[in-house]
Amino acid sequence: MDVNLLAMAEICAVCNDAGVYFDGRLFRATGLPTEAALKVLVEKMGFPDIKSRNKTRDIQGSSNNTMDCDTLKLGCSEWWNRRSKRVATLEFDRVRKSMSVIVREPDGQNRLLVKGAVESLLERSSFVQLADGSLVPIDDQCRELLLQRLHEMSSKGLRCLGLACKDELGEFSDYYADTHPAHKKLLDPTYYSSIESDLVFVGVVGLRDPPREEVHKAIEDCKQAGIRVMVITGDNKSTAEAICKEIGLFSRDEDLTGQSLTGKEFMSLSHSEQVKLLLRNGGKVFSRAEPRHKQEIVRLLKEMGEIVAMTGDGVNDAPALKLADIGIAMGITGTEVAKEASDMVLADDNFSTIVSAIAEGRAIYNNMKAFIRYMISSNVGEVISIFLAAALGIPECMIPVQLLWVNLVTDGPPATALGFNPADVDIMQKPPRK
Repeated sequence: MDVNLLAMAEICAVCNDAGVYFDGRLFRATGLPTEAALKVLVEKMGFPDIKSRNKTRDIQGSSNNTMDCDTLKLGCSEWWNRRSKRVATLEFDRVRKSMSVIVREPDGQNRLLVKGAVESLLERSSFVQLADGSLVPIDDQCRELLLQRLHEMSSKGLRCLGLACKDELGEFSDYYADTHPAHKKLLDPTYYSSIESDLVFVGVVGLRDPPREEVHKAIEDCKQAGIRVMVITGDNKSTAEAICKEIGLFSRDEDLTGQSLTGKEFMSLSHSEQVKLLLRNGGKVFSRAEPRHKQEIVRLLKEMGEIVAMTGDGVNDAPALKLADIGIAMGITGTEVAKEASDMVLADDNFSTIVSAIAEGRAIYNNMKAFIRYMISSNVGEVISIFLAAALGIPECMIPVQLLWVNLVTDGPPATALGFNPADVDIMQKPPRK
């Protein structure tokens, strides 16, 4: 690996809270799937060459050119974590769209390792690292080239993460623990952006999160059933559009003007324009969305008289899940906060299960109508007969035993059988009832 790839491996391994372990049969991941994927990437990259081509920094931190057996027993991620000791973490937030860690390198110097949204990191980067480890100042042409490359990757449906680092940390260059004078600044998230400034942009990692095979059919069923599907995601706009085309929400060559917006673009519209956009037929995708954007979209849809089912799995989805008519949380990957805020929890985390539940609900409703209609039609004859007999003053036409017989034998079993009718073949091809 060249020096640039070594830097990427270090950031992916150390600026990471996930883990990958072998339980005796299978490799399993802990933590967020995105971070676990980065750990897998590090393992695939393998151990770095000792005495790498980096002229300024020995990657192992010693003059020894061999790895002992104990080192080789470690995973590559664990090797990096033992080499670069984490001393502080700057947690992710949606303002700066990144997270970072301060690590102590083998030479005793502190270094900042950052990962986050590519556009956000580029805004705060002053240099780009090349393959040989040299640094080049970022100008407009360089930034445009990197954004173009990002667009190419995200248009293929890849979820892209930017990686960056920083060697000159100022007052944090000798940070070691919470007793350090600069520790108070790490307690204030508003100060994180200033720490993550003048970065060295290292590269972009693309992660593939393929949709399940059955999602395409579920989206088609929704369209036929008169159910509108809207995707709200924190992903890059190009990535979101590519995935939506892949699952069939949009056709391959469809013009997405007015159907694909970022959260900020939607919020910048006037109220009437927002309502007009949401009323427009067809699917919608909202990218780079924040929790308040999700809430606002749900609130507007409810004001328009729509019945809104919202799905989500994270803590940031909880407000929108609570606000929706039907909140649906993920049972496997969902957080406890999301589950508590929801009305329904999916045991298999599968979107097609929601569509199946709608079909089942429609079948139950139709069977209930058939049951009630049959019972009413048969009981109306009895009521009219008894009422007319009483009104005309003639003897009762039905004695109590006959009434019991009609209700229990001739009404009950046929009506119950109607309640267990299988769903109609075209049940998901009819528009929703009011």
